[in-house]
Amino acid sequence: MQLRFFAITLIALTFTLPADAQSPTLIGDGPSDQIGTTLLEQEKAFITAEMHGDAAPLSRLLTDDFVLVDTAGHNVSRGELIGEGDLKHYAIYQPRTLVLNDGAVMFSYNVIVGETPSDEDIHIPRYQRITTIWVKQGTDWKKKFHQAAALQVGS
Repeated sequence: MQLRFFAITLIALTFTLPADAQSPTLIGDGPSDQIGTTLLEQEKAFITAEMHGDAAPLSRLLTDDFVLVDTAGHNVSRGELIGEGDLKHYAIYQPRTLVLNDGAVMFSYNVIVGETPSDEDIHIPRYQRITTIWVKQGTDWKKKFHQAAALQVGS
């Protein structure tokens, strides 16, 4: 009986873990303003597209002159954004919105990142501060800038 329960549990975990591992989550309260809520959803769509290797959503989410600066301070091109499955968990917390003007907003948040070990000598910091700039193009918000910085534990 115990072996059967263990087998059923193992099968259930096999089907549920990959779905959870490929979706960004929010810890705690989300933004209280409408722009912040919209940009949080856009940010989740961006991360999901990157995690799944799906280039199609990026064309509607990013400006043509989009710039990403990684935690090592290197610029990453749009073509390099599509991940190879390195991220397995992405938990967003403490999102903040700062309206710069009618057509530009800074959206920042902290994140806890889980990564899949790889053969490459690349390490993604577990705790990060993400700062993004979103601009309004027509009726759509598009990401123009994204910078990730490593957080020191306890900061």
